[in-house]
Amino acid sequence: MAIAKITVDRNLCIGASPCVFAAGTVFELDAENKAVLKLKNAAKNSGPAEKSQLEDDQVADDVLLAAAQSCPVRAIVLVDDTGKQVYP
Repeated sequence: MAIAKITVDRNLCIGASPCVFAAGTVFELDAENKAVLKLKNAAKNSGPAEKSQLEDDQVADDVLLAAAQSCPVRAIVLVDDTGKQVYP
């Protein structure tokens, strides 16, 4: 399995920020205290974003999975390179 796409569901996100601690090169909290993805060219949004669009496009899949699993409300959705949702 290779993670290809990441999305943060802003309606679910409560700003608990364990994703920021687990993968600070990928996630940060915005002005609304919601998680956003750190993308290339200093762009930041909730996705969906291809892994290749991330500022840290070399982040390990297990780090992304750990960050998603750390979210208490399962607001981070991971999709693999076949289009299958792998988490949650």
